[in-house]
Amino acid sequence: MLNELQRRWLQNQLIGIDVIVKDSGHVKLIDITYTHNENLIDTFKKEYVISYGADTALPKLLQDYKDPWANYQINDRISVDDQFVFCGEGEMGNEGFIVKTDADNQINWMLFSTTSNPFIELTTNNNSVYINSTAGFFITLNVKTNEISILNNLK
Repeated sequence: MLNELQRRWLQNQLIGIDVIVKDSGHVKLIDITYTHNENLIDTFKKEYVISYGADTALPKLLQDYKDPWANYQINDRISVDDQFVFCGEGEMGNEGFIVKTDADNQINWMLFSTTSNPFIELTTNNNSVYINSTAGFFITLNVKTNEISILNNLK
């Protein structure tokens, strides 16, 4: 099934539902939501959080969702430690994605969100990549551990 994900990546398609997929084929459902916070000007007075749902395997996910694929557009790319991190948007205006590949463009980690808005810019600091959403928040990705978090204010 990872071959199917890789094949689709090369055809400008990704799994278009709220997930994180690891190179082992492990899938975790996610949800990026917000609450109102008057103090957060950069995120339009919204405080974003990520929550994690059920675990599944890629074959099961592809069986449960008959056509989960979404076209994507890459908005930025950066090289870190012989890997590449890409960010961009899906077919709808509310979708964003992050993909990490090895030097041969083989996917080893991906996130797709239907609620994040497009991810437009990547910056790095040591092992962390900061991925900026048009909603004003940042997802931080540790390229060594694949741990992520949301920053509502980068300052």
